[in-house]
Amino acid sequence: MRTIKTFALLSFVFILASCQKESAVDNANSSSSLTGDLVQKSLLTDVPQGNPMDKARVDEIVKETYISKGDFRWEMVDFSVRWSAIQYGDHAVAIGYKPAQVGAIDDFIEKINIHEGAWKEVHDNLIDLVVKELGESTGTKINPEDIIIEDDQVLPIITFKLTDRNVLTTLINLENVRYMEPLDYFYGEMASRSTSGCSASTQALNTADYSTTTPNAKLPWNFSHVNIAGAWNTAQGQGITIGVIDAGISSSQTLLGSAFNEGESNVGRVITTDKTFGNSAYTSCTHGTSMCGLAAGPKNNSGATTGVAYKSNVHFIRACEDVMLDLSSERTGVKNALVKMGDKNDVKVISMSIGTPFYSSVLEDGVNYAHNKGKMIMAAAGTSFSWLSWWGVVYPAALTKCVAVTGVKENFNTCDSCHDGPEVDFTVTMERNSNANRNSLSLPASGFTPKYIGGSSAATAIAAGIAAAVWSVDASMTREEVMNFLTTTSQYYPNPNSSTGYGNLNAGAAVAAAAAI
Repeated sequence: MRTIKTFALLSFVFILASCQKESAVDNANSSSSLTGDLVQKSLLTDVPQGNPMDKARVDEIVKETYISKGDFRWEMVDFSVRWSAIQYGDHAVAIGYKPAQVGAIDDFIEKINIHEGAWKEVHDNLIDLVVKELGESTGTKINPEDIIIEDDQVLPIITFKLTDRNVLTTLINLENVRYMEPLDYFYGEMASRSTSGCSASTQALNTADYSTTTPNAKLPWNFSHVNIAGAWNTAQGQGITIGVIDAGISSSQTLLGSAFNEGESNVGRVITTDKTFGNSAYTSCTHGTSMCGLAAGPKNNSGATTGVAYKSNVHFIRACEDVMLDLSSERTGVKNALVKMGDKNDVKVISMSIGTPFYSSVLEDGVNYAHNKGKMIMAAAGTSFSWLSWWGVVYPAALTKCVAVTGVKENFNTCDSCHDGPEVDFTVTMERNSNANRNSLSLPASGFTPKYIGGSSAATAIAAGIAAAVWSVDASMTREEVMNFLTTTSQYYPNPNSSTGYGNLNAGAAVAAAAAI
């Protein structure tokens, strides 16, 4: 049992933090102290003049800014750059809003009721303003439905289809606008967008890359490097639901369907699906299937690979087309998936093997919502493309409320395609020293023959499975307690590496530490 002294201290800190947060929430929601009036900033931004910059020049400024500052956010550059970026893509502009009297909302965004009081007034006033000014500018009647792409029903965000320099400048000059984000902008030529990460590996299966475990499942070679089997004597993820946000799951993989309870996974667990992108959770993209298989695939008797937390439930949400979040609809989809995961009480761990090199306020709003609901959010540090190899840890993994995970080789060097950096929290051995194509193994789209899958994506799904196994020791543990067990038993604790954090997780040691309390 925890000591009375420790429990009392933790309780005091929790109560103090809760009281402070509730006070902030009360102030942010109080109609008596807030108004929905649109208030102009004291320091105004000028309307951009001349023609917008071409796409190549915007890209050049973005890259120069990132290299010089180690990050890129739109407020780092002149407003004319942001206005120019909005001219390309689908012209989606995300407006985060608030009453003028409210400051940062990150710590209580999940408590805000946008349908009442000053929050609704600000929302309505912003739409009225855009409709009125755009109508005057164009000389035509504008209806809200003509220009609103998404009117978020949970978070204080409105996404407009909008390019008018005057209207955009009016908005950026309001205290009520938390951010203005060109939601569809992506570095590089639009033609370079592709279904990244959705194709299965064609590498021939090497018998040295797996062993057989009971009842007749294949154990990927790299599982031993993070001591997964060492956790199984005590915990296998029972009673925990892992939320997986990805690009789709295969309807043909029975081990993620009718056979989800096969073999030693026969504990009455469930796998459920949802979508915030596209028309179905089921797609031809193999990436989500691989991630679910690694995190919680059944310890089966069919000769397929097993997952880490093979007794955990899975809730899968399709939120994007592929692993690279380069479309406005993908960034919106992931934000909406995070809100849905946040609202599911049974979900403890969220696994996101997807990302974008760009900071996104929209994504951060979603992360804040889910994190504030108590979820542990595991996110991939990034996988390199030749035209983005200069970028560091991608978003949302780079956000402080995410646990950033990347992959390493057997010798602990970062794997060939993986990103690393100071934001990384943990690693998972993911790649053979001699052959970058021989990485971890997971379920294929159909059948039972394992497929190779690597990068920080696979590392993240495995880490999510480990977190679920630790949590299953005692489902009443807090996220912070689980994180403590993961951290204090990892490779480099207490002296993290500058680019790979605390290094490799140790599933067996983390579970043992949790069980010893």
